Amino acid sequence: MFRFVAVVLVIGAFVGALYVGGNTFGAWETPKEAPVAVPKLPKQKRARPKRHRTPARPTHPVKAVSHTKPSWLVELNAACRRGKRESDSIPSPATRQEVPRALRRIIALNSRMNRETAALVSRSGNAALAARLRRLYAQDEALMQRTLKVAEQGRYQRIPALARSLITVAKAENGVFARLGAGACTVSPDELQL
Repeated sequence: MFRFVAVVLVIGAFVGALYVGGNTFGAWETPKEAPVAVPKLPKQKRARPKRHRTPARPTHPVKAVSHTKPSWLVELNAACRRGKRESDSIPSPATRQEVPRALRRIIALNSRMNRETAALVSRSGNAALAARLRRLYAQDEALMQRTLKVAEQGRYQRIPALARSLITVAKAENGVFARLGAGACTVSPDELQL
């Protein structure tokens, strides 16, 4: 559910640890070129011809469509928004020593949100998607535990491979939420990139 946040924090921690280590040894000192200012030219507006159309009349009576969402979907979107706010409040680790502690917080939030959202999706009546989501949750929780173990052992070179696996699972979960119509639980494909 919140793998994309976890993945971003894990990758951020990994990159941060590399950056801090690289700064210590002066590995990141590269000359920077001065930026060149390029003036923006004003855009020219194109005039479009206006079309006058009369609205088409329906040939059959129009039935009233209910635009209310089922309660489980409203609750699911609310839970996802709350989970995203909570995940945003978890600070990114600044040193390697802080990575395991941050991962433990992420894992606790992830597990809690997985339980909550799985229960709500079970109420949707779509047993196949609910079962798929539970299987994906089991995979992401196992991957998160492996990531924590790797971080605790200081084997940071293994984190990118685990992050790629987490992103694959997160994409599949994203697809399930999109099929359910849970817009607050989905993220753009750009957020699921390494």
